[in-house]
Amino acid sequence: MLAIVRRVISPIVAEHYPSKANHEKMSLHDLIVFGVMAHIVFDGIYKKAYKLFIEELGFFPSVRYNKVVERLNRYEGLLIECLKLFKLEGQVVVDSKPLETKKLARFKRHSRRGESKLIKNEEGIGFNPLKEGST
Repeated sequence: MLAIVRRVISPIVAEHYPSKANHEKMSLHDLIVFGVMAHIVFDGIYKKAYKLFIEELGFFPSVRYNKVVERLNRYEGLLIECLKLFKLEGQVVVDSKPLETKKLARFKRHSRRGESKLIKNEEGIGFNPLKEGST
């Protein structure tokens, strides 16, 4: 089924293929095939398609889920054009938001960057042995 989908959408993807898409681990052809297969098999739920096609069966290169969803959202027009070939243009993409990552967990650590228990903004009064004198 993947070979059939790839053969059908190949001329459309080749026409719209950007030059910077060559640097990605998952090619644009594979990405659009993944999007079409997610709509055919799972009615547009990318998370289920990701678990089956990438993690379990290994049909596509291993790429993070957020990266796949961000690229599918970026090439949404191309995906919709390819879905019209399979008469799936009426379906709504149900699971199109990237998952929250550790960005919020790291936020607290980055906000403390200016604070330190050793380095203080106050001036020290007294003898400083490193500067060989008193302040």
